[in-house]
Amino acid sequence: MRPKRPKQSLQAKQASHVEQLMGSDWTNARLRADQESRALPVVSPANMLPVQVVARDEIAPDTISVLIVLPGTRQAPAPYLPGQFVTLALPTKRETLYRSYSLCGDGSPDQPWELTIKRMESGAVSTFFYEEVDVGTLLYASLPRGTFTLPTNVGPETTLIMIAMGSGITPIMGMLRALATLPPGSQPATQLHYASRSPEEIIFGDELYDMDPDQFWLQQRHYLSSDGNRMTVEAILSRAGARAARAHWYVCGADALKRDLHKQLAKLKVPDAQIHSEIFATQSGPGARGPAYRITRHAGTGQPGSLRIIETAAVLDVQPNDTLLTALERHGYKPDFSCRVGACGACKLRVVEGQAEPAGDMLSEAERSAGYVLSCIARPIGEVALASGGRPPAGVQRVAIPGLSAPSRAGAITLTRFASIVGLSALVFGAWQLTNHRPDSWGLQVDTVSSQPTDGSTPDASNTEPTATTLPGQPTSTPRPAQPTATLRPGQPTATSAPPTPTAKPGQPTATPAPKPTATCAPSKKC
Repeated sequence: MRPKRPKQSLQAKQASHVEQLMGSDWTNARLRADQESRALPVVSPANMLPVQVVARDEIAPDTISVLIVLPGTRQAPAPYLPGQFVTLALPTKRETLYRSYSLCGDGSPDQPWELTIKRMESGAVSTFFYEEVDVGTLLYASLPRGTFTLPTNVGPETTLIMIAMGSGITPIMGMLRALATLPPGSQPATQLHYASRSPEEIIFGDELYDMDPDQFWLQQRHYLSSDGNRMTVEAILSRAGARAARAHWYVCGADALKRDLHKQLAKLKVPDAQIHSEIFATQSGPGARGPAYRITRHAGTGQPGSLRIIETAAVLDVQPNDTLLTALERHGYKPDFSCRVGACGACKLRVVEGQAEPAGDMLSEAERSAGYVLSCIARPIGEVALASGGRPPAGVQRVAIPGLSAPSRAGAITLTRFASIVGLSALVFGAWQLTNHRPDSWGLQVDTVSSQPTDGSTPDASNTEPTATTLPGQPTSTPRPAQPTATLRPGQPTATSAPPTPTAKPGQPTATPAPKPTATCAPSKKC
């Protein structure tokens, strides 16, 4: 049994909400004095832009979808690809919570972002979003990012197999919506394997059912744990059949399922480039306390540690539950980051002394061996030294790093000098090419010879044109009048006094004929 379809679509509701917001001051839209979460944080998080919620709808039990726009507009805050995600900063009275959510839209830049959030048990962020975020709420969001997207070229010859568990359907739904917009007959052959607890908890259930009811391009298989029908790797591969080896695989679910599936696909020799996995944004590792990532504004408890920044020679205190990223931000440093959940790899920093765990699944073996960790999830164990902490606070100077910064600086200087030399050489060569370097005698000799008339008359030096003499053997004066650009100028002596050429009609003025091809072009060619 499927949940009842809402009477009005989310996009229709969004249109009326936007109309209401556009008619008022959006910065104060639906804000009340007793709801501080409606307003933006006092301090803007780094690398984020303000956004506003313009529609909200409950689409399944404990699951809501919201539409988000750039404040004062009706469109997406930034372009994106179906399947990408954004990180939201949710301001509370005590702290700013960060959480990454997948975009569910088809990638249309003129439509708002759509995010779908399922309230999780003991989930600080999802509970706050479910209870506090409403139409008019102002938030901060990162730019969209992520590589969990469709192949560059898809068509009827492409095979896609998509696997989702629970709210893992959100990035896959964006890709399915994009495929549904393709012309009939051009969609790739697609399979969807989707695991849910019960029919009522199938997120986007009605829309999925209506997407391709005749299964021309989309075949769906739903697994309901309430019926004892659990999704397994064996069931998926059995359904995929012979298409498994050539398909592009998209998996957004539990780690155990992904590991088992990867092993089986490796046996089938499916290339790694055809296996795409999305990471559930939940924290795991030492000191994990749930899926919420937060910048606290109050001191922790217990014995503090220390963090030394080689680049600035600074020593920072670290609270027991601080990640490297939160410790650096608390001291005014601005390292790069995006998702804050270990899913993108943008925040990696190099540990040169000590230990920080976990390093992060997004890093390669080479990066781990070099000492890199994802600062948004890695926590220092004891005393730790970092090569760099990102952009330092105002007034803090970078210092030379023996064995680290000097070689790179020297290499950068050498590369800059080489690039300058190459650029200067290119500039000189370009200027030389634009300059006429022929001696005057060359030009006069060529003009005199090439413009010599066949009737023995004296050539008119003012009516010669270098472009009319470059092709040897080309008739220059007998079959056609002189260059049109010379004869059309009023008051030109040579245009009014020269006798008409043998090809001109009697009585026809020489200064007013229609322009003809130049002497360098044959009559049958275009100039």
